[in-house]
Amino acid sequence: MAPIDASALDLNLLTALDVLLAERNVTRAARKLGLTQSSASHALARLRDMLGDPLLVREGRGMVPTPRAEALAAPLRRALTELRRVVATEGGFDPATSSRTFTLGCPDLVMSLLPELVAALAAGAPHVRLDTVLSTGLESLAALGAGAVDAVLGPAPEQPPSGLASRVLGGVAHVVLARKGHPALARGKRWTLDAWLSYPHVVVRTGSAGPGAIGLAIARAGKERTIGMTAPSFLVAPFVVAETDFFYAGPRELLTSLARSLGLVTLDVPLSLPQIPVALLWHERMTADPGHTWFRERLAAVARSRLTRRRQG
Repeated sequence: MAPIDASALDLNLLTALDVLLAERNVTRAARKLGLTQSSASHALARLRDMLGDPLLVREGRGMVPTPRAEALAAPLRRALTELRRVVATEGGFDPATSSRTFTLGCPDLVMSLLPELVAALAAGAPHVRLDTVLSTGLESLAALGAGAVDAVLGPAPEQPPSGLASRVLGGVAHVVLARKGHPALARGKRWTLDAWLSYPHVVVRTGSAGPGAIGLAIARAGKERTIGMTAPSFLVAPFVVAETDFFYAGPRELLTSLARSLGLVTLDVPLSLPQIPVALLWHERMTADPGHTWFRERLAAVARSRLTRRRQG
């Protein structure tokens, strides 16, 4: 017998087969299915043709299943039961029992939020798993579109690409990190732009071809800075600062705990710099998904607790 083309399977016919095999009577099966006896008989005829087997044959006043039908009965009932269960629970999400995995894309600096996020997820969903992917810029937005990540947390794009949703959670303001005992902070010395620029800076390679916001602000002020090191990661820079006289300027709200643990001094940037908005982005196809909604809310709550509130215009 030639294999059955799965694309030709009709769920209504499979449901009818399940009831026919259970009832072994076309009249009773029609009543249970809400069909006329003629429609139920027509369904049985189509099933016989599709499966290449009589399925039910007359014996006395009733009908008995063929060996093929008997072999189909239990797996078919299990499959339909599971399908009904999945459809019935599609609209719900129970964090207490879910073992779902959520994948978050973010730049390394934002990963300073992960300990709090993991704790927040574990508190209400002990079996949920968090995977993280290092991503930046257009790469992270492409990952959302491809379904490689569930959400992205990072600098807010001016205009999210078509198909993506975004939610600005707050912003970050720059701060300068320095080691305790730095010569520029000696007693009697003033913290000025020239003092900041008198020592080498650590800058982070972001992948952008041009200068960052700090480099542009320094240039607008008619000044130059000495770059003592270009770091591959935001989280490397504070460790360099802790062992040198280099300065590093980065987002205050995301570096505070790390700076504290390393015993670093935090100083205001002696320049006017705009706040950087931070956004949560996801694909619009996931907006109504209950589990994804739950994940977004926990992620947003953790991020908002660390970010500066945006000033209302």
